Amino acid sequence: MKHLHFDCIDSTNTYLKKEYRNLDNLSFVSASIQTSGHGRFSREWHAMKDESLLFSYILKDKTFVENFSYISMITAALIVEYLENKGLNNVSIKWPNDIYVNGKKIAGILLEGEVPNYIVVGVGLNLLQTSFDYELRHPATSLKLEKFDLDITTASEYNVLLNQINDFWANFSGDWHQFDNFIKNHNYLLKKRIKLSNISSNIEGIVEDIDSECNLLINNGKEIVKICAGEIEILWVLK
Repeated sequence: MKHLHFDCIDSTNTYLKKEYRNLDNLSFVSASIQTSGHGRFSREWHAMKDESLLFSYILKDKTFVENFSYISMITAALIVEYLENKGLNNVSIKWPNDIYVNGKKIAGILLEGEVPNYIVVGVGLNLLQTSFDYELRHPATSLKLEKFDLDITTASEYNVLLNQINDFWANFSGDWHQFDNFIKNHNYLLKKRIKLSNISSNIEGIVEDIDSECNLLINNGKEIVKICAGEIEILWVLK
């Protein structure tokens, strides 16, 4: 595994996109702090120096790039496994790219790239933060807040999580559906009423499932609608 670490960088995703021609498949880039970290829709990602895991990795293998629709959910499943192995409970995946613990956001995933050449997978995971004093769209938490007695550092956890992700893709069996049940069982949006907006439509309804192609299934009261991308607003939870 090739792993480059920067004390300070604008964005690990941006670095990989600029340098993809010079980097091998499964190259990782991490940073102590990012000056222009961002999530979906160019939203700024806030993180204090050495308090988060801020990293990206690149997939250039043709099989991976052609199946990019699975990449975010599989990465999310790997992060959930990492957190559960640390002893966290109530960890879930908020489709399409966030990880929640006890109803609070702990990690986000951002896919960028140039199909069919490469996919860059960016991850921001709150590790050591104990306060979030900047304005957030959703309540946040960290591994330290959830398991205050853990003796961890960013260096130790980069070693654990990056090796876990690298080992998965380096030994990938070709089974894109091996996490299907895991993802279904960790669906944060299940039975929540949501409003979803995307380029073509606005949909409101109850989330019923995530299918084997990583689409969100929404019951709008008339039919089950299959959605592959969009912005989610939670309206209420079905008891």
